Order: sequence, then C-alpha cells, then structure tokens
Amino acid sequence: MSKPKLYVMCGLSGSGKSTIAKQIVNDNPDTVVISTDMIREQLTGEVGDQSQNDEVFELFHTLIRKRLENKYNVIADATNITMKSRRAILNKVNGLDIEKICYIMPKPFEWCQQDNKNRPHPVPDEVLEKQIRRFEIPFIEEGWSKIIIHDEFKNHVRNLVNEIAYMGDFDQKNPHHTMDLYKHCLNTKKLMKEKGYENPWLGGAMMHDLGKLSTQTFDDLGIAHYFDHHAYGSYFVLSRIPQNLEVLDVCFLINYHMLPFSWESEKTKQRWRKRFGEYKYKILMDFHECDIQR
Repeated sequence: MSKPKLYVMCGLSGSGKSTIAKQIVNDNPDTVVISTDMIREQLTGEVGDQSQNDEVFELFHTLIRKRLENKYNVIADATNITMKSRRAILNKVNGLDIEKICYIMPKPFEWCQQDNKNRPHPVPDEVLEKQIRRFEIPFIEEGWSKIIIHDEFKNHVRNLVNEIAYMGDFDQKNPHHTMDLYKHCLNTKKLMKEKGYENPWLGGAMMHDLGKLSTQTFDDLGIAHYFDHHAYGSYFVLSRIPQNLEVLDVCFLINYHMLPFSWESEKTKQRWRKRFGEYKYKILMDFHECDIQR
C-alpha cells in the first residue's frame, strides 16, 4: 500500500492553485482539499475576512494532519509562499509516514493580476504586490520528498533576455555600488566561476539583482534603494525560464542572496546552515564573498 501524499500548493493569489488541486483530486482517489479560503468562509462568513487568521491556520494545520492520519491524500490549498508558512505545515505532520510534495505554480505576475480580477473573491492589488515581495522559493532541504513545478504556462525566455539587456547602463545610484547593474552581475558571475561553480549557479549569479529593475525607489537624499528585489527577481525568473528543476537552484541564489548581510551572530549563521543544509549554505556563503566585490 502506497504512503499517503501531502501536496502543499505554492503560488500567488490568482495563480491557479485551486484549479490544479481539483485536477489532482479527479486523478487520485481518496484525495481531499483543505483550503484556508473555505475554512475562513466557514468561520467568518467571508472569504476575505482576516479577523480570525490564527484560528483559520490552526484548524487548517489540524485538519491536514487528521486527514493524513486517516490515510487520505491531502492537498493544502493556500499561498504557502514563505518558508515560515511551509515549515508550519511540515512541522504539523512531523512523524507521519507520508510523501511530502511541494507543488509550485509559477504563473507570471501580470497574469496573476489579471486573473485575480476575474475570481469570485479577488484580493486587493496591494495584497498581490505584497505577496510577490514576500515570495521565498521552496527548496528540497525544507523537508520535501519532491518538488513539482507546474509547466502549463508558456515560457517567456525572450522577455527574460530583454530584462537582462536592460541591466546594461542601469545606474544603481547607491554609494555601495561602483558598477552599473549589468557589470556588477557579470563580475559576480565571473568570480563564482573562478571558485569552480558552473550552471545553474552561474545563471543565478548573473540574474541575482534582476529584481532591482522593478523595485527602485529613492530616499530624500536621492539615494536608490531596492526593497524586496531578491523576492521580486526570484519570482520573475521562476515564471520566465523553462520549468526544469535547475530553475530552483537559480532562484535559490536570487531569493536568498541578501540573507548573509543580516547574519550578525554565529548563532544566526548556524541556524540558517541547518535550515539550508551544508551544500546550499556553502554556495550561499561563497556567493556572498563574490557579491560584495563591488
């Protein structure tokens, strides 16, 4: 008898998670969907009512475990776009003999914006914007048996190539950077190659600051800042290159390259070392050495 399967959907609002969840149910007997939207509507009467979020997610996690204990396959239908949200689910099912699958929906952001407007219960535009700025790419070391990237969406490689071209002569307007954006990324890639790295890590190095093109703001002194560019860039790349598993490594470097700048204590470093695993931690630290050569 096969193990029960836990599918944890991961995607922005409007990315089609619920549609795919229904398809999985149709193709797999003894499979149930547990949705935060449905729970929220049951508890508050409104899908968009956020007033009882703690209760919603407590019940969400409890139901997931109970259904798995009863040998059902379970689809956890929520955005699950952060490490914290996914870890909460994995911690709740700890100890169960199950297959844990993360199912990523990489629909381009502008498509999500459009399709969100056509949903029965659309989220406000600013909520969708916050989601892409909080996005954290899943990685196998989180505790997954496997990760699936939905491949229905058309690839936008040309669009991505255009974005990379736009990095040329992009003045970062920040005293911490002496090079334009393209030269900085190219230099980081060169230094990573000198350390012996190949693709996909070199691809991640070349695109690690791509999100700056979409997130530039200025303070009162005219200095540019790029809040959440790592998350924005990671999602942009995820939705625009061919959907094979190497894209996870490319996006890992993009998504998490800013973290070492905030690691002030050895305790913090060791916590992330445990979370990422020795292999990815070393890559991230090697990349950090290259990234600070500006």
